[in-house]
Amino acid sequence: MKVLRTIESFLPAITGPARQAFEISRRLKPHGIASPVLTSTLDIDPTLPRESDIDGVCVTRLPCCFKLMRYAVTPGMARHLQGFDIVHSHNYRNYQTDRAFFLPAATACPSF
Repeated sequence: MKVLRTIESFLPAITGPARQAFEISRRLKPHGIASPVLTSTLDIDPTLPRESDIDGVCVTRLPCCFKLMRYAVTPGMARHLQGFDIVHSHNYRNYQTDRAFFLPAATACPSF
C-alpha cells in the first residue's frame, strides 16, 4: 500500500503538523506501507534538495510560485499525486490540501 502525505511545510521546519506527518510516515514503513511526503519549500531554505530521505521517509519539495500568508502555491503538484492508494493531507486551508482534495474526482483515490 502507498499513502501519500501532503503538507504545506515540512522538516527541517519544526512544526507540530510536520512532526506528526513525519512520525506517521516513519512508523508505517516497518509495516510495509510506503508513505512519502509531498510538500513545498515554505519555511525552509529553498536551496535544499528537491528530493531527500529523512530517516527513511522520502520527501519531495516543490518550489512555491507565490504565497498569500500561509497559502503557498506549488504548480506541478498534480503530477505527483498519481499512483497512491490514499492521499492523507495534513492541515487545511492550504494549496497542498486543496489540490489533493480535488484529485479523487478524477481518480478513484480516497483523500483524507
